[in-house]
Amino acid sequence: MKLEVAIVPFTFAAHAPRLQIQPEGATIEKPVDSGLALICTPNVENPNLITQLEWRDPRNRRIDTTDSRAPLYIQRAFGEMTIVLIFSKLTENFAGKYTCAANYATSEQLVASTTVKTIIGITWVNAPESQYSTIGRDYKIKCEIKANPEPIVNWLKDGEEINVTNSNRYITDQQGLLIKKVRESDDGVYTCRALVFKTGQIETRNIRVEVQIPPQIKPMEPVEVVEGEEASIICNGTGKPPPAFKWIKEKTREDLSIVDRFTVKKTTGALVIHRVEFNDDSLYKCVAENTAGINETSVKINVLVKPKVYEFLNVTEPVGSTTKIICKAQGRPAPSISFKKLTKTDPFTDGVQSYDPRIKQEFIRNEEKGETVGILHFNKLRRSDDGLYVCIAENKVENAYKNGHITVQFPPTFEVTENYPPVWSWENHPGNLTCIAESIPNATIQWKFNGLHIEENNTPNIQKFGNGPISYLIVTPYNDHRFYSMYECIATNTLGVASRLIELRKATVPEHILQVRPESVTATTIKFHIVGPSNFRGLPIRSITVQYQTERERTWATAKEHIWSYNASYILENLVPEQVYNFRFAARNDVGIGGWSGDQQIQMPRRSVPAEPKLIIDGQLPDVGSNYVAADLVTESHYADHYKMQWTVPNDNGDPIDSYIIRYCVTQRVNGLWRDSESECSGEIIQSYQHTTYEMSDLRPDTTYKVELRAHNAIGLSSPAEIRVRTAREVSRPLFSV
Repeated sequence: MKLEVAIVPFTFAAHAPRLQIQPEGATIEKPVDSGLALICTPNVENPNLITQLEWRDPRNRRIDTTDSRAPLYIQRAFGEMTIVLIFSKLTENFAGKYTCAANYATSEQLVASTTVKTIIGITWVNAPESQYSTIGRDYKIKCEIKANPEPIVNWLKDGEEINVTNSNRYITDQQGLLIKKVRESDDGVYTCRALVFKTGQIETRNIRVEVQIPPQIKPMEPVEVVEGEEASIICNGTGKPPPAFKWIKEKTREDLSIVDRFTVKKTTGALVIHRVEFNDDSLYKCVAENTAGINETSVKINVLVKPKVYEFLNVTEPVGSTTKIICKAQGRPAPSISFKKLTKTDPFTDGVQSYDPRIKQEFIRNEEKGETVGILHFNKLRRSDDGLYVCIAENKVENAYKNGHITVQFPPTFEVTENYPPVWSWENHPGNLTCIAESIPNATIQWKFNGLHIEENNTPNIQKFGNGPISYLIVTPYNDHRFYSMYECIATNTLGVASRLIELRKATVPEHILQVRPESVTATTIKFHIVGPSNFRGLPIRSITVQYQTERERTWATAKEHIWSYNASYILENLVPEQVYNFRFAARNDVGIGGWSGDQQIQMPRRSVPAEPKLIIDGQLPDVGSNYVAADLVTESHYADHYKMQWTVPNDNGDPIDSYIIRYCVTQRVNGLWRDSESECSGEIIQSYQHTTYEMSDLRPDTTYKVELRAHNAIGLSSPAEIRVRTAREVSRPLFSV
């Protein structure tokens, strides 16, 4: 762009010849990037005598460029009598002294000069708005400024001025503010403020300074994980900015973030091991890194292995011998081993057992191999030692169990069947002689009769089944008394022989009943007292049979029959009032019914009022006879205002009961005697025959009542069953309720 310069001609005056530069002044200050024109005009009486008018740069070189596209060129005006030096765009390089020179007349040289100074506005050369320092280290906040004239720079932190002069932590220079040994409190917003007095220009730059903290990792204790499970190990690290984590297995130098079965949480420091394996037991390194630095720590990961019992063998030894059972287990850490018999509550303790010095428990542990051998010693083995035992392997992970068996061999014995009763047989009913021999190993069984061995199918009267450890001898005497005798069972195994005798007896029907008498008689029922026949050396009595008929029938062929279980209540019901009956009795066992005896002839009473009911007190019938209130018997009610009566159905004495009559009165004890208050009695309360309970209500607390209960049929009322009931004290109540 061509700079057009308007030239104002001088008015020449009579004075000494000279060159005049416009604008006037020894120094001209202009901002960079602006344009400038220096006009040099001779001030002489005869301008035509001027020759060689020119401009020279600060290095005294003639400027002769007239190309207006150049940053610095000249232009002439007024017939070559004025020369203009034009700066298209000022830069710092153009600063300096420029001289205008010319020759006047023949020998006089004229010279004029002016100094061009460039002014540079405040420019931020290197002042990033976000900067990062590290705690504990020196850091210079960068704020490099370019300006001409030179600016004055001061600093503020979070809006407050920093007193650099009186602080030994801050040093300023042309590049910024130096902070010595940065603290966390130095974090904040710093303001770099530049002021040029000469121009009045002021500029500020806010710089956010973040104090970064190198990672810090807490020391880690050894970690225990379990084989086969998932484990998570946390590496606790802090820093600013928050560090990123990685895990390295020191033995293999592997970065676990790219290894199968491992997951590394880079932001939290967690190491997750999926399906922990035995070989994961190793030393690991946790590394935390941020822009302020790097830190690392090592941790030992111990892989624990659940215990496993891999050997627990069964033992078979004879009684009286010395033996041991051995259990082998492995795990990490090597487990401890103990034994327990399944039939007992508590396991064996280490060492000799205080309650049985024959038994001693011990184990040998090999931590390096992770193996333990447990041993349970037995001295003088007993039959009671036989059974299932459990081996318990235990470490800090869990327990493992395995069962083993001790088989104690012993010679045959008949301890279980030692007191076996005789075997009975009759007519064609065979006798079953059973021989059970206990032994380990199982015994073989032989039978002897009259000193001779019994073989299978030896005789049609005797059949043998089984050769041990159970054997049966089926004997059918067929009325041959020779077979009612002693039989010998002989059991044999490798450790010994044992035998026992079993008697086969002939069974008969029961003997006659010893005694019969009526115990109680009503219009329709009789309760008998019966003493059965002697049962010495005989089969047990199964039942008692009664036959009965009226006096008019006089034949037992049509008699009625009733059977009671032996030692039951011998009660006969549904008899006809006022009728005369004949009775006879017989006992029955497995052979059959015995002879008839105990004949009785009894005339039944006429129909009458029902028998007296029996009151139930606290769930039981009191054993105080028929008069419930004869003494001072008083039952306590659990309630202050009601009481529930219960009774049993009495005998109706020939006419059905149709109702019950209940009445109760307040009663008091005066001079040792009970007196009823007739004015405080209830009316007669009729209760249906279908019910045997009644609840007395609206009673007074802490009061004794006499209660009467009668049964009624068409003939009349029974005698009263009586009790006295005392109600409970009433619980005190508040005067006011909320």
